[in-house]
Parts: sequence; structure tokens; C-alpha cells
Amino acid sequence: MKARNYEAAGKAYQQALVQAPGDPELLKGLGAAYQQQGKYEESVEVFQKILKRAPLYPEVNALLGISYYAMNKFQEAVQACQKELEGNPQSEKARFYMALALHSENKLYPAIQQLEHLRAGHPQEAPVLYLLTEYYNEASRQTAQQLSQLAPDSAWDHAMSAEFYARGEQFGRAIDEYHLVLAKDPTFPGVHFALGQIYWRQRDSEHAMPELRLALKEDPNQPLAHFYVGTILAEEEHYQEAMPHLKLALSVYPDLKRAYFLLGKCYAGTGKPQQAVELFQKAIALDSSYKEAHFQLYQLYGRLREKEKSQEQLKIFEALNRRDSQADKEKLQKQVQEQKASEAH
Repeated sequence: MKARNYEAAGKAYQQALVQAPGDPELLKGLGAAYQQQGKYEESVEVFQKILKRAPLYPEVNALLGISYYAMNKFQEAVQACQKELEGNPQSEKARFYMALALHSENKLYPAIQQLEHLRAGHPQEAPVLYLLTEYYNEASRQTAQQLSQLAPDSAWDHAMSAEFYARGEQFGRAIDEYHLVLAKDPTFPGVHFALGQIYWRQRDSEHAMPELRLALKEDPNQPLAHFYVGTILAEEEHYQEAMPHLKLALSVYPDLKRAYFLLGKCYAGTGKPQQAVELFQKAIALDSSYKEAHFQLYQLYGRLREKEKSQEQLKIFEALNRRDSQADKEKLQKQVQEQKASEAH
């Protein structure tokens, strides 16, 4: 079995069963060997022999469920996996294949429920995360279709389309859809924030700022709206006005390194270098490779006449710069190679 020579394994199990007929472990091994060879009906027959004598024998119901799933007998697969979970609620195999079988029966949300149960115990399992992504996307599409059928050309319908386009970074189409939402319902919640966020991502401060101001009228404590407004103001060197916005954003998102960096620039720009140093250090504590923060500290320590600290920050900045330049060079070389290979074909 370890060498994946399943045919030989099946023969070895059969020979062993001559010496110990009815041994459940040997039968389980034989059924697994059949299963690996694609002999699903034979594997089902073997697993059922075990279960007639021991209905909750460990792993056997899960293996039976896998065979039923491979035979497209999804209801039987679900029942077998449920039986396994009665005896062993921690069986990952049973829960995973039950999710697959439920999905095949068009029971999408129960399938998602099983995968979420798996993710709670094993958050790093790539197959589980992959299936959850697929199933949630499918659920989103189904819900979108239901909404379009229920309320076609409504503000809700256009808002859904706008969010879809925004996620796909089709910003122009998203903006058009959000304006249709406002035309149908000027009080529709969250549209001004959504528009402001899109314009901010496009670095279009002229259009972003009025939308974000309107978003803050709707919800004065919206932390990301404050962050976006604070970012624009800090970059335009309106430091005093930017500071309360950035502070509010950090009160909700204390790991927002960009907010620490910008707030540091605000303090540096308003003649408070010590406070600025502390904020740049907080940004670096979150990301030691934050080049811009190291450069700001280099300049600040220079102004504070702390030459050693200033030079230390300069060395770090230059090392990070060299590393990034090398990475960019390698990336460019790879792109050129891929292009040449593509042209050759």
C-alpha cells in the first residue's frame, strides 16, 4: 500500500484473510486497495461485511462514503459519512467527502457548513480553503441571480453589480453602477463610501474626497473612510487636519502600518519629531522592511543630531533598496524569458 502497488496489496490482503478470515483490519485494507484501483463496487461489498458486524468500526463508514461518492451515489455517500461522524466526530475524511457529496446533491449551504467546521479545526488546509472559495463564489452567483429575478433594475440590483465590478477592478463600470444606484435611491446606504474607496484606489483625490466626506456624514465613525481622508490630507500636507482622521482609523485598526507612517509624517511636518519617531518605529515594528519609514527615521535622527541612529537607518534603507532592485531585476529577466519562450512557440 505504501508503494502504491494496490493490485499487489489486494492479493496480499486476500492471502492474509485465508489465515484470518473475517479480520476487520485486513478487510478494511482489502477494501481500501480495491478503492485505490477504482474497483468501487468490490470495495463497497468488503466494507459492508465489516459494518454488518461492527456498524461503527473506525474509518470504514468514511471509506464506504468515498466509494459511494466515486460511484455518483451521493445520498448513500452522505449517509455513510454521517454514520462515521456518529462514531468519530473528528473524522476529517468523512466531513470532507460529505461536503463533496452534499454539493453534488445541490445542497450548497450544508456543504459549506461542513467545510467551515473543518476550517475551524484546520485553518491551513489548502483543499478546504479552495473548496470554500469555490462554493462561496457559487453561492454568491446564485444569490445574485435570485436578487436580479426578484428586483430587476432596482437600486439593490445595481448595487450588487457595482460591487461585482469593483471586486474585479472594473472601476469605470462600478462607478457607473453606483451612480445608477444613487439615481434610483439617493439614500442608499454605503454608496458614497464605496465610490470614495474606488476613487481613492485610483488615486483620484479630487473625486474621492467629496464622496468620503459624504460617507462620514452618513457614518461619522467609519474607520476606513477616516483612513482614506487622512491619507489624502497627509499626502497633500494638510497635516493638522489629517491627524484626527488617522488617529480614529488606528483606534479601530491598530495594525494599520500606513496610518502610523502618515501620522508620523504629520507630526514631523508640524514640528514634533519625537512623536514622529515613535510612530515610524511602530510602523517598522509591524513591517521591518518598510523602506519609507526607515528613510524618514534617517532624516529625523539627522535633524535631532543623533548621527549613529541616522546612519543606521540609512544603511537599512539602502540594503532594502538593493534587495528590491535585485528582485525587480530578476522579475524583469523572468518576464523577458517568458516572452522569448512564448515567441519561440
